[in-house]
Amino acid sequence: MTDVKAAEGRSCPFCRIVTRSLDAAVLHEDEDTLAFLDITAVTEGHTLVIPKRHAADLWEIAESDAVAVMRTVHRIAARLRSVLNPPGLTLFQANRPAGWQDVFHLHVHLVPRRPDDGLHRPWTAAPKPLAELEPLRTRLAVTGSPYPAATRHPAPFTSIRSHGGHRP
Repeated sequence: MTDVKAAEGRSCPFCRIVTRSLDAAVLHEDEDTLAFLDITAVTEGHTLVIPKRHAADLWEIAESDAVAVMRTVHRIAARLRSVLNPPGLTLFQANRPAGWQDVFHLHVHLVPRRPDDGLHRPWTAAPKPLAELEPLRTRLAVTGSPYPAATRHPAPFTSIRSHGGHRP
């Protein structure tokens, strides 16, 4: 471990949970990840999944660790459903201060949801015509992508809400 990584580990609360120098309500542990209840939970069962290896955010995590985190997210989501039976689940993963990250060790929130839990979407969806998105899509498209144009679909995307909560 480099001196920088060692310093991060001593100051990072999630690294301290991994090394057992800080207590947590751990639900699951494997070779690469740890899942524990969030001490600032917004709903019953609000759980965090982290990689054991320190990575500040999605731009720093190794792909293999990201895959391991998502595998554990999937496993914990199934457990939350089995035990708490919430009618919904929100996953949340924030990166850097502008993205609302407040603990700088990558983590995924699993938030069991109920209709009356008081949580609300922080934005309102406002679909744009694909033609308006095309210049940005062209700039962001991954090299070798099989999609040369955003107009490949016969009908424009509409909000799920406009279809009664289900896609057409």
